[in-house]
Amino acid sequence: MNHPTDFHPDITIEITPRLSQLVIIRKIINSISTTMGFPEKDILQLEMSVDEACSNSILAVQAKEGETASAKLRLEISIHDKYLKMIIADCGNDFSEHYQKANPFHECTDRTQKGGYGLQIIKTFMDEVHYSHEPEIGNKLILTKYLSSS
Repeated sequence: MNHPTDFHPDITIEITPRLSQLVIIRKIINSISTTMGFPEKDILQLEMSVDEACSNSILAVQAKEGETASAKLRLEISIHDKYLKMIIADCGNDFSEHYQKANPFHECTDRTQKGGYGLQIIKTFMDEVHYSHEPEIGNKLILTKYLSSS
């Protein structure tokens, strides 16, 4: 898996693509961000963003390979003095179109749709969000949250 040059994971987690695994991911993100000194509001935003990203990845893998998919979802976490960077990678189908359409929430955001808010939540709460898809590898969503952003 290719990484940006400044990315060296301190923690790498591979999970089976089941929504029941999300509670473990949330607890890990909470523990890391609390230890780093993020304010409570940012900790909740980090948990929600990573939960949404992993949930989307799990559903994408299940849609492509079925609910008993043997493929793994990979979460890589890089801990820095001033920020936390995470990569969520999966072998699901390309979601570039959905990623491009999703804008951060603002007062004029249409909130009447039934679902599909995950990417909007992520783009609203995270300081940096980057997405790429490589057909042979899959999806990679990179999330960054800075300590000074609160």
